Amino acid sequence: MKSPTIAIALAIVALGAAAACTNGGGLGSINSGGGGTPSPLPSGGIGVGIPTGKIGVENDPVWGTVSGYTQEQTSQIMAFAPGATVMITNLSSNTPHTLNVIGVGATPPPNWPKNPSLSFSPSGNGVLGADYASGSLNPGSSVKVKLSNPGIYLIGCAYHYIEFSMRDVIEVVAGATPGPTASPGPGGYALPARKARPALTRREPHLIDQRGHSFTLSWLRGEPLIVTFVSAHCTDACPLINGQFAAASQRIEHDHLAARLLTITLDPEHDSPKTMRELARRFDADPRHWLVAGGSRSDVHAMMRAFGVISIEGKHGSDDHHTTFIYAINPNGDLAQTLLASSATQDEILDGLHTGRWRTHA
Repeated sequence: MKSPTIAIALAIVALGAAAACTNGGGLGSINSGGGGTPSPLPSGGIGVGIPTGKIGVENDPVWGTVSGYTQEQTSQIMAFAPGATVMITNLSSNTPHTLNVIGVGATPPPNWPKNPSLSFSPSGNGVLGADYASGSLNPGSSVKVKLSNPGIYLIGCAYHYIEFSMRDVIEVVAGATPGPTASPGPGGYALPARKARPALTRREPHLIDQRGHSFTLSWLRGEPLIVTFVSAHCTDACPLINGQFAAASQRIEHDHLAARLLTITLDPEHDSPKTMRELARRFDADPRHWLVAGGSRSDVHAMMRAFGVISIEGKHGSDDHHTTFIYAINPNGDLAQTLLASSATQDEILDGLHTGRWRTHA
């Protein structure tokens, strides 16, 4: 499960970046940058947001396309004096992000790796360096980082480096000023409206549930649908997600809620429909409330591309690294909210269903 998801995701990113780039130009320069005195958002810090939203994309003539990070309202090459302590803040309303250092000491043009291994956990002890990672930042949350080490840092988001090309440059040099900002994108800091409905191929993918029944997402419209992707062989986040879905399914039945859960494999090479049926049996998944599905490689990969799910094959042929999002789909088939899987997933699902906020587009 390697190239199809990543290749198409990168193609989509390239199109999105071209549509959002309306103010190219300017290196975040040392002593002579065109950015002037920054008007930080938040004050003295770094803002992080989906680049195809309001934060925009900058097509810098020296560093290339940068997006998702800023000292001002929109994306830019960032620059700070050594010794500064800044706040990294997630500007998105419903999407988690990270700030990870990908490389240090780079010179233009940057060597952006196609598929870096970026951690979702914090590292670097709060000091910007070669091993720094902010850890997962939920919407509106912040973390401080000290810029003690001069250098030029390539950074990226572990969640959206591939899907939305979230990458940028931080210069930590005396006298540095940030480069020009991009023009805003078409939406707010959350996922843009044009990504609201999963972009399925002309032939809508078919999945096979634990009863052996074939279905498509269109057939499940009419009530809220909560979707996630797991590997049956995963021993990290997936068992947590399965346990939370099992508890949520029981609550949906107990509270007589009109909603359904859907778990899809993200590893069709190893998780056959039979394997997913065994997974459903292990967690007592009642198909009236919780579908556990597999399918052909082409159909599952198409579904993963539609949701922007990334899965990176591990050393022994299993999928060691993958996104762990929960997608709330409203009755019309539009994305209402994206959640990060956690030990509170059950409560978040029940809250979203009881309040009715997933019955319309968020």
